[in-house]
Amino acid sequence: MDRRKDVAAESDLQRALDCGELIRLYQPIVELESWAPVYVEALLRWDHPDRGLLTPDEFLVDADDSALLVRIGWSVVIEAARRAGEWRLAHPERPITVSVNLSAEHLEKRELSGRVERLLLDNLVPGPNAMAFEVSERTVLSRRIRARDRLTPLRNLGVEIVVDDFGATAAATAAGPSELRDTIVELLEPLRAFPLDVIKLDSSVVHRLDGGVSDVVAAAHSIDLRVVALGVEDEVAVERARDAGFDLAQGFFFHRPAPPASVDRLLEHR
Repeated sequence: MDRRKDVAAESDLQRALDCGELIRLYQPIVELESWAPVYVEALLRWDHPDRGLLTPDEFLVDADDSALLVRIGWSVVIEAARRAGEWRLAHPERPITVSVNLSAEHLEKRELSGRVERLLLDNLVPGPNAMAFEVSERTVLSRRIRARDRLTPLRNLGVEIVVDDFGATAAATAAGPSELRDTIVELLEPLRAFPLDVIKLDSSVVHRLDGGVSDVVAAAHSIDLRVVALGVEDEVAVERARDAGFDLAQGFFFHRPAPPASVDRLLEHR
């Protein structure tokens, strides 16, 4: 895409943000044993007037304006904090954690923890663990010192920290299941130094490892991390995840991304 198209794409994205076309959906994450929702992930979508509902992979890829991307990402964080406060206050007997993506650009901001603290206070978010921030494996492992320095104050505020799509890079490069398993177990070791609560194991890892995925889950449990199986779409995947020892699961089999009102109904009848 040439620069003129880049500018046009960013202009459209800016307009979408200003006009309220960027919407937030929420997908529950359930405990495998009970199927009870314990997290809901905030997901960004563009309700495009011509192209329909678009995922970030379909519209953020063309945007080079980092300030715009940070602004869009922060708008999702703000909305997630508001929902976290509302749902905790409305359903104290059914506490749920709202998780939201935190980009590498957000982690670069020195004032991050201060902004998050004000956000939690402004939205009356009762803690701890009413919110969780999801960071990518690449962000954590490629910026180890910076990531630890930024994540630790957030954890001290009672915010959970989740590593998303763990193992995706290894799954794309490892030659076979045994090499993949060993590589991912090795990648888990540096995570001991971080204030983490949960990892989401990329679905490509689960598919490639098959039975060997239980070794990865056990290694994560050994450093006190709960493990989410991603992309669970049928009963076979549910049974495999349960047999492998996963704690949590996310996927269309349980819940599709939905508007906040659907989460309200889910919590009311949970």
